[in-house]
Amino acid sequence: MSSSTPAPVPLRGVKVIELSHLIAGPYCGQLLAEEGATVIKVEPPEGELTRHREPMRRSGGKTISGYFGALNRGKKSITLDLKNPQGLHTLHGLLETADVLVTNMRGGALKRLGLYPDDLLKRYPRLVIACISGFGLNNAGKYTERAGLAMVAEAMSGTTSLTRDHEGDPVWCGFAMGDILAAMAAHSAILLALRNQEMHGLGRVLDLSMVECSLPMVSVALAREQSASAELRAFAGSNNFHGVPYGAFPASDGFVNIGVNRDDFWKRLCEAMEQPELGVDPRYETYVERAKRQQEVHRLTEAFTRRFTRDEIVEKLNAADVPVASILTMAELTSDDYMRTRGAFRTVRDGIGGTMLLPVDPTRFQPAEGSDLVPLLGEHREELLSRELGLSVEEISRLEEAGAFGKPRALGADAATIQ
Repeated sequence: MSSSTPAPVPLRGVKVIELSHLIAGPYCGQLLAEEGATVIKVEPPEGELTRHREPMRRSGGKTISGYFGALNRGKKSITLDLKNPQGLHTLHGLLETADVLVTNMRGGALKRLGLYPDDLLKRYPRLVIACISGFGLNNAGKYTERAGLAMVAEAMSGTTSLTRDHEGDPVWCGFAMGDILAAMAAHSAILLALRNQEMHGLGRVLDLSMVECSLPMVSVALAREQSASAELRAFAGSNNFHGVPYGAFPASDGFVNIGVNRDDFWKRLCEAMEQPELGVDPRYETYVERAKRQQEVHRLTEAFTRRFTRDEIVEKLNAADVPVASILTMAELTSDDYMRTRGAFRTVRDGIGGTMLLPVDPTRFQPAEGSDLVPLLGEHREELLSRELGLSVEEISRLEEAGAFGKPRALGADAATIQ
């Protein structure tokens, strides 16, 4: 294939039904859509929860949530009332020819709707069913029906215990890391299961808990904890054995991250700080000695960083070959030189005439045509029901009259079904 010919999108021909809210399920579905799958987002009549989250983008009497837009581009939207027999029957019609179902509804809610994964697999034996939940559907004991949020998973997996300030106190990371980790794990699992489906015609239930999907983040820290001496564990302080100094430090115009995870980096940092004698001072020369005196080392480092701007610190430490970076704000991110050089963002159409810059699919496959557009609520109903189920305009009208697409319920009525 010549370099001028675009590579075919890898998931063309794969049909995905997405039955999810918030972040984990939608982000997984968005990755699949960008990689060429037809992703049919089945929403309740009032729309999934993030459609109503501020801040809203408004134009020409239409609105779209930025939160929703960040996670749902490239999908086809249809509303179905799954508590209505005709709505549920319509979903089953879509599932009959689907390859994948992605959901982050709780197991209890799925069971009440007659959509429990094990039962669905018996009915559709080649279907790949990816279930993302806080604690997993099976072998979760008393945790099975507990509400799961990313920050809960981060706490239970130990990741929050590793995100500490210089005093050693844990802090929440500030974003839904557990959700994105679960979404990426689900994406990988789906690709493996599709390979199995292709080779053997077999489906599979993928039971993914956000807690377990977060655990790989602590693998190194966990191994070090079990291997370190009692003396070293006692001085872990602001981080578990990564290095000292290591973390965020104040500049005159913001903050920088500095990572001294080797003793030679410490010597180079001391030279950049114009205090080379500290690099060979027996109180600080080795990691173990610096770990014993973390507060002293942090004060020395801060005394240096506070004197300069972020750019000046980065220039000085890069010249000394010490790992460093400015801590960018969201306002700075999209105009950053590195991000622009890498092409790390793509322009996404919000569906109401505006655009947003959002991260590209990190797999770097050519995005599928139309994967830059955020769907409006239910805008693909006629297209999908006609193409996928062969329904006529009259048949779709009869479904509407029967309540298959529902009447909008009060916002929050189905909140108990998420994750």
